[in-house]
Amino acid sequence: MHRIGLLLAASALACAGVARGEVLEITGEFPANNREASFLESVAVERFGGNDGAALQIAIERALAGSQFELLAGRTGRENAEGSISGSISSGVEESGWTRKEKKCVEKDGKGKCTKEEQVEVRCKRRIIDVKADIRIVHNGDGRILYSEPKPFREEVTWCPGGNPGRTAEDVIENAIQGIAGSLRGDLVPHVDTYKIRVRENTKGLSKETANRFKDWVKRTKRDAQGACHGWDAMRAEAAGHPSLLFNLGLCAEQRGAYEDALGLYRDAAQAGASEGREGFERATRLIAGRADAAERARRRRS
Repeated sequence: MHRIGLLLAASALACAGVARGEVLEITGEFPANNREASFLESVAVERFGGNDGAALQIAIERALAGSQFELLAGRTGRENAEGSISGSISSGVEESGWTRKEKKCVEKDGKGKCTKEEQVEVRCKRRIIDVKADIRIVHNGDGRILYSEPKPFREEVTWCPGGNPGRTAEDVIENAIQGIAGSLRGDLVPHVDTYKIRVRENTKGLSKETANRFKDWVKRTKRDAQGACHGWDAMRAEAAGHPSLLFNLGLCAEQRGAYEDALGLYRDAAQAGASEGREGFERATRLIAGRADAAERARRRRS
C-alpha cells in the first residue's frame, strides 16, 4: 500500500476506534504512482517469460480493464499500441522438515488419567513459496523505459501433525499473481477515493464563548457539513491562527475541491501545532497532482 493509502486507512481507523469524533466525508481523485506511464493512451501486454508468464499476462490484462488505457492484443496491438508491458515471472516451492519437542502422555491409570509425561520430538513441515516478477513498460514511439519494477512475493508457513498449510501451493501462487497484477494497476491507474477525516475538536487557547461556538459547529458536521464550514469560516477573525480552526477549514476546502486553499490551511495548521496538518498537506498535494494529471490526459487525447 502506498503512503496515501496508509494515511486514509489510518484516518478511517481513527474514526472507527475508541476515540470517536465528527468527520467530514470527502471524495477526490489521486494520481497514479507512475505519472509518465499513466499518460499512455494504449498499451499491449506482451508475453511474459517463465512458467507462470501466461497467467500473469492474463491477470494484468484483467487488472487494467476499465482503466484509462485502451488495451490492444495480438500483432495489431503490438504494432499500434503506444506502450508495451512485458517482463518475466518465476516461482518456486521448497518444503523441508523440522522437529520440535512437545509434552506427551506416555502412561495412564485405569481411569484414563495421565500419570506420566515425557518430552517427545514431533516432526513438522515448513513450506516456502517465492514468486518473483519483473515488469517493464516501454514507450513504443521512442523506446523510453517508463516503468521497471520488481514485484516479489514470499510466503512461509509451518505445520505439525494435526495441522495443514491452509492453502495449496497452487492457490498461493495464483493469488500472488493476482496481487502482482493488482499492484501494477495501483502504480499505473489514478483512483477516486471517498474517505472520512476526523475534524479537530481541541479548543485549547480559545475563550470560553468562542470555544463553545466552535464545538457547536463541530457537532453540526454530522447533519450539515456545509453549515459547519460556513460557521468556522465566520470565526476566522476571533480565532485567527488557532490550529483546530485552520485544520477544519482545510478539510472544508478539501471537501469542496479547493485544493490549493486546503494546502495553505494545512500548512498553517501544522505550523500552529496541529500534527494532522502534515497529513492533510500531503493529501492535498496529491489531489492537486491528480487533478493536473487528469487535465493532461484530457489534453493529450484532444491533440
